[in-house]
Amino acid sequence: MIKTSHRTKAILVTVFFTQIVELVLLQRKYDLFTGGFLQPCSYLTWQDRVLFLGISFWVDFAFFGALGLIWFAAARKLKTNYLLAAYNFIFLFCSFMGIWLAVKFKVLEYFNDTLNFLIIRNLGGGSLFEALTYVVDEASIIIIVISGLIVLYWIGFRAVKFSMKNISAASRPYIGSIRLRFLILFVLITVALIYYSGRNFEMRYGLDRKTSFMLIDAALDNITDFDRDGFGAFSYISDKAPLDASLYPGALDIPGNGKDENGLGGDFIWHGKSPDSLAQFSVQSGDHILLIMLESARADLVHKKWEGRTVAPNINELADTGTAVEYAYSHTGYTSSSIKALFNRTLSNRTDKISLTEILESSAYEMSFISGQDESFGGTASSVGMDAKGRYLFDARSALDDRVYSSKAPGSLRLSEKRVVQQFFERSGKVNWDKPQFFYINLQAAHFPYSHPGMPGIINENPVPRSEIDPENRKMVEASYWNAIAVADRAVGAIISHMKNIGMYERTVVMILGDHGESLFDDGFLGHGHALNRIQTHIPLIINRPGLSIQRAVGQMDMAELLVQLASRQFNPGQWDDRESAVLQIIGNLQKPQLVGIVSYDEVRTVLNFRTRKIFLSDLQRWEDFDDALQDKNISKRAKILVDKWETACWENHIWMKDL
Repeated sequence: MIKTSHRTKAILVTVFFTQIVELVLLQRKYDLFTGGFLQPCSYLTWQDRVLFLGISFWVDFAFFGALGLIWFAAARKLKTNYLLAAYNFIFLFCSFMGIWLAVKFKVLEYFNDTLNFLIIRNLGGGSLFEALTYVVDEASIIIIVISGLIVLYWIGFRAVKFSMKNISAASRPYIGSIRLRFLILFVLITVALIYYSGRNFEMRYGLDRKTSFMLIDAALDNITDFDRDGFGAFSYISDKAPLDASLYPGALDIPGNGKDENGLGGDFIWHGKSPDSLAQFSVQSGDHILLIMLESARADLVHKKWEGRTVAPNINELADTGTAVEYAYSHTGYTSSSIKALFNRTLSNRTDKISLTEILESSAYEMSFISGQDESFGGTASSVGMDAKGRYLFDARSALDDRVYSSKAPGSLRLSEKRVVQQFFERSGKVNWDKPQFFYINLQAAHFPYSHPGMPGIINENPVPRSEIDPENRKMVEASYWNAIAVADRAVGAIISHMKNIGMYERTVVMILGDHGESLFDDGFLGHGHALNRIQTHIPLIINRPGLSIQRAVGQMDMAELLVQLASRQFNPGQWDDRESAVLQIIGNLQKPQLVGIVSYDEVRTVLNFRTRKIFLSDLQRWEDFDDALQDKNISKRAKILVDKWETACWENHIWMKDL
C-alpha cells in the first residue's frame, strides 16, 4: 500500500523538476520573461509572471497528479513497496520529461534558435520529420544519455532498497484517502484555469508551449467538441455552432448552399475563376532580369539615415534614377511563403496560375538562382522550381565551408553577402548574354540577429551581442539592423557596378524588394510575422526603370506580372492605377488564420482578428466588433471586401486541390 504523503511528495518532485527545466528552456527559446525575436508577447510585469507561473505550476500538478493516481493505484494492486513505487515514478517521469523537452527544443533549434511550431507552419514548410531525423542522427549523444540514465537509476535503486531494509514494522505504509469533494473541486479549478487561459491570448501564448497545458487543453477541447468539427469549448477561436459540424471558425464557405459555414457575413458568392492575365500575356523575349530579394528589409530603408550617415546609398540612387513603388507589401510576413507568393503568384499550396519560372522558360530565358540561405528550407526550391532541370541553383548548401555559422541546420545555414556576390560574378561570367538571362539573388544580411562573424561595420562598428538583444537595448539593436541593411546595400552596389562594367545594365530590368518587414521593438515586438501592420509587412520595391506610374497597392503575387511587363516592354499603366485595389494578408494558415487583412493604397488597412472576432480600421484607429461592423453602413463594405477576398482565396485553393 502507498502512503499519501509519499505519493504527493513524488508528484511534487516531478512537478518541480519539470517546472525548472521547462521554464528555463522556454525562456531560452522564447524569451518569455524578457521579450525576444518573433515573440508577439512576453511576461514583463511581476503580476503577469506570478499569474503565468501559478497557472503553469497548477496544470503541471494536475497532469502529474492524474498520472500519479493511475501509477500508485497500479502499484497498490501489485503490492509494490511504497518507497520503490515513489522512486520509480519520480525517475521514470523526470527522465521522460527531460528527454522529451531536450528533443522538442533540439527540433526547434534545427529550424532556428528563435522559432516555434506555429511559426514553422507559417513559414510554409519546415519539416518536423526532417528535424526529428536530424535529432536521431545524433546517435552517440542519445546512447550516452540512455547509458547515464541506467547508471543513475541503478544507484538510486540501491539507495532505495537500503532504505526499505531500515523501515520498522510499525512504520509500514498505509493507504491515504483523497476526499472526493477536494478532488472534484481541484478538477473544476483546473478546467476553469484552462478555459480562462484559452480565452486570454497573452496567457495562452506561453502556456501553449507547456506539455501539460497542451495535453489537458487538447483533451478538454476534444471532449467538448460535440459535433466533431475540430472546435470544442476550449479552442482558442470559439465555435458559434457547437452542434453543427458544418459550421465552425475558418470553415470553407461553400458558395450558393444557403449556409454561412464560417459565420462571417453570410453565404459566400463565387463569381468563377478570373482569367489569368499573365497566361493571356503575349510573351516576348526581352530584357534580362535581375531580381534581388533583401531579407527582413523595411520599406523605410530608402533614404534612411542613421546618426547622420546614409544607410543605403546604392539603393537610394536606384530609387532616384528609377522608380520606388510607394505601397508594396508582403502577404504573410514570412520568407518562405513570400518567395512562393512571388514566384507562384498565389498563397495556395497548388495553383493553376502560370508561375514566373514557367513564363520565363517559355520565353527562352536561362535562369540562375543564387541565395545566401538554404532554399530547401520550407520546400522553397522545389515549390518555385529553382532546382528544376536546366536551371542553375547555388545556395547555402552549395558552399558549406563558407557558412557564417557553425550549424548546418537548414534554418540556420547562411552565407555572407560577399560570398553571394562572388558567386554572382562567377556565374555571370559563364552565361551567354546573347540569350535572355534571369538572375534571382537573395541577400541575408538583415536576418536576425542582424550580424554575423566577419560582417563589415559600415555605419556601426559594434553589433549588439545576441544575448543583449532586448527592449532595453533597442538603440543598439537598431544600429546593428541598419548596419546589416548597409551591408546588403553594398552588395547591391557591387552587383549593379558589375552589370554596368559588362555592358548589360541598360538591357536589364533590376527589381529590388524585401520578403517582409521587421519590427525593432518600435511596435512593441521584435521580428516579423505576428502582426499585420506597416512595420512588419510594408516592403521596399525599387525598379531601375524611371517614370513608372504605379498608383495602387502591390503585393508579392503581383510582382511577377509587373516584372514580365517591364522586361518585354509592355508595361500597362492602366493596370497599375487602382487605389481601391487591396492586397490580402494573412497571419497563420490560409484555412485557419489568426489574422486576415487587406491593405490598399495610402496604407489603409482592414484587419480581422479571428481570436476576438473584432475588426481593425487603420484610418479610424479603432477596433469594432465584426457583427457590428457589418451593420455599420460606413464600414460594412470594407468588412465584406476583406471576407470575400479571404473566402475567394480559400475556395480557389479548394478547387485547385480538388482538380489535382
